[in-house]
Amino acid sequence: MDDGACPLCGGDLNYNQTFYLCEACFTPFNPQELAAARQARARVETDAASGDVLAERAGAIGWVVLNRPERRNAISLAMWRRLALVFRELDADPAVRAVIVRGAGDKAFSAGADVTEFEQTRGTPEKARAYAEALEDACGALAGMAKPTIALVKGHCIGGGFELALSADLRIAGESASFALPAARMGLAIGHTFVSRIVGLAGWGRAAYLLLGARAVGGAEAAAWGLADMLMPDDEAPAYAEALAADAARLSPNSHRIHKQVLRDLLRYGAPDAAPPANRALPREAANSADFHEGVRAFLERRPPRFGG
Repeated sequence: MDDGACPLCGGDLNYNQTFYLCEACFTPFNPQELAAARQARARVETDAASGDVLAERAGAIGWVVLNRPERRNAISLAMWRRLALVFRELDADPAVRAVIVRGAGDKAFSAGADVTEFEQTRGTPEKARAYAEALEDACGALAGMAKPTIALVKGHCIGGGFELALSADLRIAGESASFALPAARMGLAIGHTFVSRIVGLAGWGRAAYLLLGARAVGGAEAAAWGLADMLMPDDEAPAYAEALAADAARLSPNSHRIHKQVLRDLLRYGAPDAAPPANRALPREAANSADFHEGVRAFLERRPPRFGG
């Protein structure tokens, strides 16, 4: 049976009941060796993308920058893998209280996935599955963060870039922003997770418009539809996003964690009563937290709270 690409040369692999053999370089792998080689290849690719995905911290705010302005920040497979790693590292860092994702330059948040590598990265069913998993893992790592996340969108926000922006809690858009999901132009399709987010934000009909028409909508229209949460001149958007993140960073991390779980539950289950009982109990448990007691003390002492989360 075919089992995708050789991690050494990219050739096709065939399985002969006991080991895998590359048809191009004739390297044999047992299943354990193949898994280890693929993990090593993924680490190399992730490291190679370190210059294309920048992670910075300014005070309590983490910045993640898609850094390929010459390609309008098109996202490669290696970048998807690095994004997942970066988001998880920022989520685990207690010094980071809020995260902003942006594109380098002024022309694009992201023009989407890097189409020029598709033959190499999505050319077989196995590769296509691995690519989809990498994209979903990166977006899932952003959506699953316990701290507030903001996508700062200027210029094009297309395809996979739009999916990444949808995975943030908030989208602050400059007036140059435009959003599009042109998957059908290339014979691709957007998955249930991202379509459900669009339906939740903009409604079924507007989701259908984006998917079936593959047309772009401008920043003003996106804001009216609920796809962008705030719209302002391009030169004002970065400062606004940073101020919003700074405000969020001063609030209770425990409250943020609970509120984000409530929002995820409502998106996933619809009706509040459909959420798991343990999740529905989380808001009540906030009154037993150290953050709650600190908030009360700070109010009574007329000082800013020092939340620990």
